[in-house]
Amino acid sequence: MVRKLSVIILALSLLSACLYPQEQRRDNQVSNDEQLDRVQQAVDSYREQENGLLPIETRDQDTPLFIKYPIDFTPLMEQNIIGEVPSNSFQEGGYYSYVIVDPEESAEVKVADARVTQTLRSVNYEIHTYRNENGHPPYGETIGDGVFTINEEHVDTVDGLTVNSPYSNQQLDVVMTTQADVLVDYRPDVYRLLEEENIDEYEGDLRYLLLEHYPIVPAYSPEMYLENGNVVLQQPSNPSSNDDNET
Repeated sequence: MVRKLSVIILALSLLSACLYPQEQRRDNQVSNDEQLDRVQQAVDSYREQENGLLPIETRDQDTPLFIKYPIDFTPLMEQNIIGEVPSNSFQEGGYYSYVIVDPEESAEVKVADARVTQTLRSVNYEIHTYRNENGHPPYGETIGDGVFTINEEHVDTVDGLTVNSPYSNQQLDVVMTTQADVLVDYRPDVYRLLEEENIDEYEGDLRYLLLEHYPIVPAYSPEMYLENGNVVLQQPSNPSSNDDNET
């Protein structure tokens, strides 16, 4: 009886050891509403205490728009406004970087998928290597105003020229601008959202439509506009610098 009980306890211990890391990874990978709400409350409290200042890290002016204001958790923790950094954050080994959008007004907390940045950094290196050797970037076809596909024959990366969409998990093409900055073509996600929401007209940049419906920002994205039922791409007004910035 004692032997059987020991075997059962050992089996349960092994089962717990197997399940716990899996649950931990799941929590680490998924940006959930509870953690977002907690960080939003902390940012709002800090902003109120500091007369409108936000707990953000300094970034260059060339940093892409939606990752330009990453949250600095240090002052939030020093002032006991938040107890710990979210478990799914990039700082804790997770996939997400917490950022602030619309800092002048709503200062809304969102997340950026760090895996997108890591893939783009690899593509960016190959593009700049080719340009340094040949005097020009590996342009493919024109697909928008200042936006081009990448000639796959001249760029060799381990992960290819696609990234997993942070919205749908489908493959999205990596493209580039006139300045050879690499971006993600989010049009498939936008078209899907337009269809799901029965949207026929939209004023302004469609990237903000994604922001309205998801907690994840469209990092490294071209501007997108709806014209005659088609989503058209336009080079962003501020360049990206994938090789120098972290999410």
